[in-house]
Amino acid sequence: MNSAAALVKLRTQPAEFLKHYPVKCAGVSAPNQNAANLRQYNINKLGGDMPPAQGQKVGHRGATRPGILGYTRDISSFKLDHAASVNGAIINQAHVVPMVNHNSGIYNCLDLLGNVTAMPYYLLDGTGDGVMVTGELSNCCFCWIVQGADLWCIHVQPVGGITPLALQAALTATGRFAAAPAANLSTFGRTEYPIGRASVIGIRQAGAWSLYAQVTPDSTFSTLSASYKIAPGAMLRL
Repeated sequence: MNSAAALVKLRTQPAEFLKHYPVKCAGVSAPNQNAANLRQYNINKLGGDMPPAQGQKVGHRGATRPGILGYTRDISSFKLDHAASVNGAIINQAHVVPMVNHNSGIYNCLDLLGNVTAMPYYLLDGTGDGVMVTGELSNCCFCWIVQGADLWCIHVQPVGGITPLALQAALTATGRFAAAPAANLSTFGRTEYPIGRASVIGIRQAGAWSLYAQVTPDSTFSTLSASYKIAPGAMLRL
């Protein structure tokens, strides 16, 4: 599968695609809080510009999917990145949810005290190309609420002495967006990926957003230990 075909599959059959094909995600700045942030992104086949090792598929990094008669098939791995590659396919206007810091006074933080009860959000609405990208989660927590056909989201890094599990517990218990003080947040964090790393990807179909997560045991995103649909509704393993 080349990158163009992967993008079509991601948009039209996200659950099937993300169940098997690892997608490593690179973050990028998105300065407009409480708004949609649209950036050009690319889906690139990992290592796809280089000849594969003997007997391997281009872009193969260890991932497989079931084949016929009980056999497994080697498959390619991909990356969502703001930088293009020779083999990449363009997403002209992807929604971007940047990483913000808990309890850190640098630009784009929650606030100077790490207050999680009145946070900004990043909007997923009906604009753009219907793909949401956020940076890879290593200890972070991704949070969201449903607002009609839209999602309000934030990606929080545990900076400032809080542990990843304590951060998720605080965001689940008391986390709120300032513009929706009564709405409890849904969260995906260290409880759901206790080891390794995770990607969270959003796809809009027929005007409605869904969120998916992939979990990997290592930093290369070479293969997957689990894939989930995390919104709307209860988390469902794919």
